[in-house]
Amino acid sequence: MSTKLIRNLLGTCCASVLLAAPAVQAAVVDLTTSSSGELNGALFTTDYTQPTGTGVFDPFLTIQNNGTEQGYNSGSNPAVFDTKRVPQWNHEIQLADLQTSTVNGNEYYSFVIDINEPNNADSLISLDMLKIWTSSTLQSSTSVDGSGTFNGSLGTLRYDLGSGNFVKYDDLNHGSGQSDIAFFVPVSNFSGSQSTDYVYMYQQFGVNISADLTTQGGFEETRIAGDLTPIPEVSAFLPLVGMLSMVGFHHARRRRAADATV
Repeated sequence: MSTKLIRNLLGTCCASVLLAAPAVQAAVVDLTTSSSGELNGALFTTDYTQPTGTGVFDPFLTIQNNGTEQGYNSGSNPAVFDTKRVPQWNHEIQLADLQTSTVNGNEYYSFVIDINEPNNADSLISLDMLKIWTSSTLQSSTSVDGSGTFNGSLGTLRYDLGSGNFVKYDDLNHGSGQSDIAFFVPVSNFSGSQSTDYVYMYQQFGVNISADLTTQGGFEETRIAGDLTPIPEVSAFLPLVGMLSMVGFHHARRRRAADATV
């Protein structure tokens, strides 16, 4: 067999394998079926600390809108997307303001979100985008893509939830006044930044409408948290692949149970 023919056969085989390869699916941390998970190195857990209403803790990012909502912490532009209550509860923070939590010997910057959705059939919500930047100077951008989603830069990108990835949560608590989601971003992601750098956080909620995860109700508020421990201990965190398999298992079991009642 000639060398040219072998090359052609190998090329055809490789192309067939690539075409047959399954598309990469979005990763989901489903906090409705598990109390914790990981996305792109950040840890996400449920957190039910009380009380946490505005005035009890100091949010630096406040977002509210029906359907979907997005925004980032800026005290200089009250018209940026769906942010509210600028500048008192939506404003810049600096790296020196952040607090750390130690998880399995690793240092993380920790944050808490107080979700405020209706405690009924509309209590589901999705956190669809989460990006964090640092900058030595104040930043502002209203750049959006064709769908109206923010796609600007606010400095040096330190964390990105990842395209298509999302965190699913069911707000069965009593709305504002109790924290819901804690997340932990590795301190190592901020290597080279200065304590005086500004920290910008962008969030988007409610995009996964196919799962009825639209935003309703009151404000989604995010604050700096200190020395939190994920629930359960991170030593019990499932690997991401295992976690997704478990989510699929629970969904399949619910479908079988529903079919059995028909």
